[in-house]
Amino acid sequence: MSNTSPTQENYSNLAHALAKFTSLTQIKALCYSFNGILLKDDAVFLNNSAIKRNLAGEALEHFAIFPVTLGTQLWGTIMCDAKNVSKKRLTLAQGYLTDTLRESFTGTTDSLTVWDALTADQVKQINYFHNFFPLTEQHDPLSPTSVSPALATINGQTISNSDAYHSIKLAVAYIHKHIQQSLSLNDVAEAAYLSPSYLSRLFKKYLHVNFVEYVNNQKIALAQEKLALTLIPINQISAQLGFAQTSYFTKIFKRKTHMTPSEFRQHNHAIQKVYTIPRDLDWDDATSIYDVTKNYFQHHDINYQTDSDDGDTYLTRIGDLADTEGSRGWVYTVDGQQPLQSANEVNAKNKSVIQWVYMNYAN
Repeated sequence: MSNTSPTQENYSNLAHALAKFTSLTQIKALCYSFNGILLKDDAVFLNNSAIKRNLAGEALEHFAIFPVTLGTQLWGTIMCDAKNVSKKRLTLAQGYLTDTLRESFTGTTDSLTVWDALTADQVKQINYFHNFFPLTEQHDPLSPTSVSPALATINGQTISNSDAYHSIKLAVAYIHKHIQQSLSLNDVAEAAYLSPSYLSRLFKKYLHVNFVEYVNNQKIALAQEKLALTLIPINQISAQLGFAQTSYFTKIFKRKTHMTPSEFRQHNHAIQKVYTIPRDLDWDDATSIYDVTKNYFQHHDINYQTDSDDGDTYLTRIGDLADTEGSRGWVYTVDGQQPLQSANEVNAKNKSVIQWVYMNYAN
């Protein structure tokens, strides 16, 4: 048995083999070694920011995680998209992946082994246990000091544990993906592999709002879109957003907007377009609503135009819709309310969702 460390060629061979495996089996596979190397889409990623970007778009909660050992040490993991994949197919994949690893690392070692996939409960317990043991910089290849400044701080606070950032980001992504379902703190905590109490603390620390308020703000924003742009009955909208009772939906809606759903629909039936910007971890409390909007539109390739008057900045066009003299134009709301100040004068502190609405000023 050779003890030579894997080379760049070994990693390239494995990346190519995993891409071939995906093509043959239609099971997406990627590999992450604990020396900070990601193999994905027939490519090798060594840069921490590139690794984060490539993993950010993956629904990792659906992946089966196979631990990989090199000799007597835990070397890394191979992850396979297990959505709609039977347990039998995953078991067959495990043997194939072991052979693939050993062939790709020929001349390095013959002691590479792919072990049984971790269960969801095992992954949850590992993440939960890890919360008690913050990693030092030298042992954490994705520590805050090694990532870009935008990821190293949240709202001006240095993140002491990259797993905390990953976990809260995973929780927020899960909420956005399942916003039209009933969402409890326990459900989201399980999806993020955290205890409910720890997730609750993360929300208050990094988003400055409690879990229930954040979720309700997102639901009410979506309800406003549906009420303004569709004729779906209010009780159906309530059910679509995961509310067990329409009366409770109405209560929350009125508390957020100071109008009942029917009143809101009556006053806003002429709305033609709505852009909803839910809060994520890239927002900074010192950043204005206008800056958050600008960054969102640029990231999503949405064209816009602005105008200024005595230091106030206004959006005069978004997409194909522009202000018309004295009749129609763009206004913004924050958490269901329309501020009196221009967007560049209101900061994003404690805010959960921004909406830009093209409406008739007469209404």
